[in-house]
Amino acid sequence: MKRCLSLKLLILFYSYIFIAGCTTLQVEEGRKNSIAFSESLYTSLGQLSFAASSNHAKESGFLILNTGQDALQKRFILISAAEQAIDLQYYIWNSDKSGRLLAQQLLLAADRGVRVRLLLDDFSIGGRDSLLLLMDHHPNIEIRIYNPNPSRKGTVRKTLGFIDEFGRLNQRMHNKSFIVDGSAAIVGGRNIGDEYFDLNHDLNFRDRDLLTVGPIVTGVAKSFDAYWNNERAFSITTLVKELPNKDEALTFRKGIKEKVLQDNVTISVENNSFETWLSVMIWAQAEIVYDQVRALDDIDHDTRKLVANSLREVAKGTTSELLIESAYLVPGDDAMMLLKELTEDGVKVRAITNSLASNDLTTNHSGYVRRREELLENGAELFELRPDAISCRDLIRSSIACDDDTLFGLHAKSAVFDRKIVFVGSFNFNQRSIYLNSEIGLLIYSSELAEIIAQDIEQNFSLENSWQVVLNEKGDLQWNGIKNGEEIKYSHEPETGFWRRFNSRFFSIFPIEKYL
Repeated sequence: MKRCLSLKLLILFYSYIFIAGCTTLQVEEGRKNSIAFSESLYTSLGQLSFAASSNHAKESGFLILNTGQDALQKRFILISAAEQAIDLQYYIWNSDKSGRLLAQQLLLAADRGVRVRLLLDDFSIGGRDSLLLLMDHHPNIEIRIYNPNPSRKGTVRKTLGFIDEFGRLNQRMHNKSFIVDGSAAIVGGRNIGDEYFDLNHDLNFRDRDLLTVGPIVTGVAKSFDAYWNNERAFSITTLVKELPNKDEALTFRKGIKEKVLQDNVTISVENNSFETWLSVMIWAQAEIVYDQVRALDDIDHDTRKLVANSLREVAKGTTSELLIESAYLVPGDDAMMLLKELTEDGVKVRAITNSLASNDLTTNHSGYVRRREELLENGAELFELRPDAISCRDLIRSSIACDDDTLFGLHAKSAVFDRKIVFVGSFNFNQRSIYLNSEIGLLIYSSELAEIIAQDIEQNFSLENSWQVVLNEKGDLQWNGIKNGEEIKYSHEPETGFWRRFNSRFFSIFPIEKYL
């Protein structure tokens, strides 16, 4: 009898967990939509931008943010200068030095009366609901979570919730945008975290953003509004009912202030003013491309999205050269066919991605492994970033970032077409970006900007920075590099152990590239 009762209780217990884990989201009723601030001429940044653009009709200004240090400083200074509104959309916002620093700046801006809207993808929030609630407690800050798991607590419940709604929850908001006073925007590859801003002791990324002013900012703001007001964006206070009180909010403010002081991140403002940035910008016509938002019940995994289609159309018009820089390089069958057609027509196709040694995700590398030999057979030239690249010293502004104990990886997502058109954004050249994740990017029609970014990409084609992968005379893969002035050749993935190579090969057996 007792054994039977225990069994019943056990069944009831696991049934409760399953039901709790499989709670489904309902469209948020009664929520007020909001739109981006558009009266930029009433702000200092807007007036400066308007004056700078007076001789550039229908053109926008662009400034490349090549180093993480520069990218963090620009964000810090723009938030400090904000007078009316800040809109931020990110896939990842870490609770580390850079994340705390920028969060503290947002709080200070909100204290000045600036409206702050922060939209985060749920996938990387990782149990920080209470922290976000404390930020959202400020009357001038509103936080929404995009495409959330309805189960907010407990590993088992979250896992069951993910399994139950795999079709929806496997679609992530990978967009990255930053808009201040409707006057300036930053779009590119960087999330918010120390590894993107040259501050991490274990891993730092080569990445790229563009700071932009002019008419293109209106387009970036429209893309933000489309996601912010979409039914997949849920107010943090709707997802979590345990709201903080005033004392808890004050304790949080005191704690983050003390922690930022302890972090002691240096921000240089000397010769780093908005006016200085405007004076060195490249002006050109451009367009923003971003994927359309999905309905809550749209779980389509098989339709190419807008950013992918836009890039495909530009690539089809390429006549001489295509440069691709992508953290993850996993083209689908149609992309492979297009690349083959381009090379057969005489287009020089060169691509750089992470090596297995520099890749932070072995599974993603396995998807590339499935396509690598065919890419070479189709005429593409492939380069894989080395973790010991000498370019690290130019691209990562940290005294310890390029030592033997710190990984140097590629996170930038850019392409240059005939050195006339350049793309910078969040789009990886892989199937997840094509079919599943939402993405954003800028297409700029400028030979000057295209040439600069082409040279940036080519810097890492050097065999001291990358291994060039080729097919040797036997048709086998070979990795060529230069170390200490001498040519070196490998017959397997360089600078990696047996088990990591085994794992990469093992995962490459399975046709799961879309989900990597």
